[in-house]
Amino acid sequence: MRVTNKMMNNNLLMNLNRGLTRLERINNQLGTKKKINAPSDDPVKTELILRTSTSIRQTEQYIRNIGSAVSWLDATDVVLQDVVSVIHRAKDLAVSGASTHLDDTARKALADEVAQLRDNLMQLANSTHGGRYLFARQHTDSPPFTTDPNSTEPLPDVEYLEGKGDSNLVQYEIGEGVTMEVSVDGDFFLGIFSALKTLHEDLTQSGRAPDDVLGDLDDALDGVLSIMSEIGGKQNRVDLAQERLQDLQLNLTKILSEEQDLDYAEAIMELKMEEFAYRTALAVGARIIQPSLVDFLR
Repeated sequence: MRVTNKMMNNNLLMNLNRGLTRLERINNQLGTKKKINAPSDDPVKTELILRTSTSIRQTEQYIRNIGSAVSWLDATDVVLQDVVSVIHRAKDLAVSGASTHLDDTARKALADEVAQLRDNLMQLANSTHGGRYLFARQHTDSPPFTTDPNSTEPLPDVEYLEGKGDSNLVQYEIGEGVTMEVSVDGDFFLGIFSALKTLHEDLTQSGRAPDDVLGDLDDALDGVLSIMSEIGGKQNRVDLAQERLQDLQLNLTKILSEEQDLDYAEAIMELKMEEFAYRTALAVGARIIQPSLVDFLR
């Protein structure tokens, strides 16, 4: 086969372009700090990187969900502790009001404090967290507990989610296919409101001893403590789930780093080798391409 100058020139340019392509690939890796910048670089590793990246994003979302769940549970626990304090104080007032040595003025003072406790309890029942009502189930944009503004009673009856129908509790997804209810159904407040109203009526009406209301307050206290116990169990559960997800996130990030991150020492060494090879190819090409007869006929 006859080798012509044109063939030699074409082969030289082709090899030089290949060298430039390799140099461009290495420079791009150094610029992006990643070994793989396009699926064509390594299709097998690209699939692994995409699956790992997706898993990391899902894990990060679950961790954010758990953070929101923890915040909601903590806020609920604080409110329930205040509710327990209200019940304890109401029991103290009931015991004091049962004394036969109290005059009407003292009984009225106790009744006034009961009214204040009821107002405090109303505020606790309509507590918000991040602009959302804690005990409103899914209706977190409006107060769950209301009273009739036209009522003439000293302590009007309290309505829970009046006219809003039933709905599910607030839930967060804390794992793949795993959801947890973080909100509490606030209907337990109704028993406390009823007990406080009865206590107030007993104190304002002469001759009535508020002994029977103590049993209602004890029942309400047991209910609140049971809910607090459930909240504590959920707090422990989300803490364990958070630790597990953080460990999983760390492992996935390590896997992604091993498959995707660039080894700078190796890349720089490869870059120097390619630069040397390219310069050598240029020098050799200058010797191969000798003047031909056409150059002298110009």
